[in-house]
This record gives sequence, C-alpha cells and structure tokens, in this order.
Amino acid sequence: MKTVNKKIIIVRSVLVVVYLLLAVVMFVTGRSHTVLIDNKAAEDGSFKAINGMEVTINKLPSSEFMKGDRDKFVVKGQNVKIKVVSFDGQIEDTYKIKIPLAQDAVLISVPKLVNGLEGAVEPFKIY
Repeated sequence: MKTVNKKIIIVRSVLVVVYLLLAVVMFVTGRSHTVLIDNKAAEDGSFKAINGMEVTINKLPSSEFMKGDRDKFVVKGQNVKIKVVSFDGQIEDTYKIKIPLAQDAVLISVPKLVNGLEGAVEPFKIY
C-alpha cells in the first residue's frame, strides 16, 4: 500500500513540474512586444534618414517608410528579424534583434541600425 502512495506522489509531482515548465515556455514564446520603426534623422545631423525604404518584420507584411515616418508593429516572442531594403537599392540588409522579456515596447531607429550606431534599439514607454 505504501509503494502505491509513493508512486502516486511521484507521478503527481512530475506532472506539476511539467505543467510549470510548459507555462513558462508558453509565456516566453507567446509574449507580445510593440516594435516602433523610426526613419528620422538625428537632430544634431550625425546621421540622415533614409529617403525611402521597405521594412519587413518577421513574417508580417512589409511596410514602406519615407523620411520622418514611424510605424508600429506587434510581434510575438523576443527574437525579431528586420529586413530593410531601400528604394534606391543601396541598402538591403537583415538584422536580428532580441527584445528583453520584461520590455513592452522598443523603438528601433533604422538609420542608426543601418549605420551601425549605438542606441539603434531603445526602450520605449507607452504609458
């Protein structure tokens, strides 16, 4: 009788651990983040906005950006793949960015990203 109770306790403990691990995996992969794509020049003139470009984030439909444009995307998961193609054909790159889990929204400056400058991805407060 005692071995049956031990087996039941072990099986239930394993099931609890499996459910908790599944909950953590679902939270991390299903968490959505707001990504703001920005195509603005620096106020100090250190970099310029891209004249015209097409941006694709993950597998979402692509969007066109002109100078000074900003748009919002909602993505699931922490890993974001951004493909940037300029209208003049001079830029065609893909960038991989990891968003911190606790961060609700990030602002991505595409001109900074393309030029390899610091601060291309920065936290953004929505509220």
